[in-house]
Amino acid sequence: MPIDSQTLWIRICEKDDISAFEELHSMYYSALCNFTFSYLKEKEACEEVVSDVFVALWQKRKELENIRNIKSYLYTCSKNLSIDLIRKNAIRIQSDTNCYEIEIPDIDENLLSPLEMKEFRNNLNNAIEQLPPQCKLIFKMLINDQLAYKEIADVLNLSRKTVEAQIAIAYKKLSVVLKQIYLPAILLLFILKSF
Repeated sequence: MPIDSQTLWIRICEKDDISAFEELHSMYYSALCNFTFSYLKEKEACEEVVSDVFVALWQKRKELENIRNIKSYLYTCSKNLSIDLIRKNAIRIQSDTNCYEIEIPDIDENLLSPLEMKEFRNNLNNAIEQLPPQCKLIFKMLINDQLAYKEIADVLNLSRKTVEAQIAIAYKKLSVVLKQIYLPAILLLFILKSF
């Protein structure tokens, strides 16, 4: 049975448990790189920021033992370090968006052939990339990172209502685009809404 991140955090703080830290790292590293990519647009910069977050977390674990939601804390730190890096180094934002792609839950294999599924995933990724920047970021945090609306609101310093509105916009725009391209996409949107 997998251990939740908060239990790992308690073990890290109370017992200096390096294996729990490694497990927490592997649990969130890729998702945080994906998240920071929304800000930095450079894979290496994303990896550096996320590594810095984890190094600081380990070094300050005794000072931070009262954190009640380690997942939100990791996302908030990653966001803040990304923004700091942009300000300090004036990173030129590149249009390379192929480093990290949105993860799409699998659909029942009986509905689509592998070729149709590949085409559908490409069309969905293209539709997601066409969303407005904030809407796209919030949608990816919901789907890829599986953050709750409140967690997204906390990380981005937005109200929960704003997050809900942006998610509604994303679903509406995606369903319109995908309905034109591929009718079974509506099925996936209903699946995604159940997250």
